[in-house]
Amino acid sequence: MDEEPSAATWSLNEITEGQTFNYERVIHSSDVDAFASLTGDFSPLHMDESFARKRGFKTRVVHGALLGGLISRVIGMHLPGRNAILLALDLKFSSPIFVGDLVRICGTVVQLSIAASSIIIQFKVYNTSIDSKPAAFGKAIVGMTRES
Repeated sequence: MDEEPSAATWSLNEITEGQTFNYERVIHSSDVDAFASLTGDFSPLHMDESFARKRGFKTRVVHGALLGGLISRVIGMHLPGRNAILLALDLKFSSPIFVGDLVRICGTVVQLSIAASSIIIQFKVYNTSIDSKPAAFGKAIVGMTRES
């Protein structure tokens, strides 16, 4: 069994407004297939290249919720990491991501509240294969857990 990667361990007192985390990842057809299998969303737009092309897309379109999962990865593994619990995610999509595209996920802390033990992270998802405009953008409200 593979060992799980270690998550970052930022505490609320260590996080600052403006703090960022970015990473890039190619979206493979196996990612979309696994996501469809997990969620049951087998829409032909995501699963059938011919169908997607007939609808004006270059190939299969990546599920928007899969991109939300990549944002969840940032929160749970990197910023803030193991002390995080995702409370809300508001994500808007301005252009599609396609199977085979390289995406860049960018998260920036825009607000923190010691009293509410939470942070707000602004996210942008770029399709580096197309242009410099975000393909998706939004924000996450993240609570901070503590050991009892």
